[in-house]
Amino acid sequence: MKKNCFKKSFELFGKFFITSLFTLGGGYAMVPVLKRKFSKYIDEEKFAEILSFAQSMPGPIAINLAILIGEQVIGFSGILLSVLGVLIPPVSIIILAGSIIGKYSAQLHGFFEGVYASIIGLVLGVLYSIMKIQRWNLLKVVILLASVLFAVFFRKFTIYIFIFLVGSFYYVKRINKDNKKW
Repeated sequence: MKKNCFKKSFELFGKFFITSLFTLGGGYAMVPVLKRKFSKYIDEEKFAEILSFAQSMPGPIAINLAILIGEQVIGFSGILLSVLGVLIPPVSIIILAGSIIGKYSAQLHGFFEGVYASIIGLVLGVLYSIMKIQRWNLLKVVILLASVLFAVFFRKFTIYIFIFLVGSFYYVKRINKDNKKW
């Protein structure tokens, strides 16, 4: 039993470390990779739930995902290993790159523009996968459209829109859950 737990711990740390090391663009760029790497432990619906929760938590999405996936797979030790796996590569790279990039910033400009374009594609892919597994009904569509319109026209009230969205989707989920009992 302990051998299996040690193997799982090492695998968890390794997956987060490698993903963090080779994924440029931060947490949202890591989402499709993590979804694929942890499909053996977490099904698609549970991953969508974890992602939604990670997005609503304060802090970087990569750390939030590491916390939630680590807890889901192993428990408290999984949280520690996952967070370490996510943090070690970027901190090391930032220290190293900070000393080098200042000298060669003009030559690297095109590279970073290309990275930016690929990140947009990855984020749109995540949005598509979330939208695909969502169970849509008329009320959810109206809430979403109203929220987007309010966000565009009333930018100062973004936090209130966010609270409204979370409350509305919770309410809709609660209604659907209560209706299934009947």
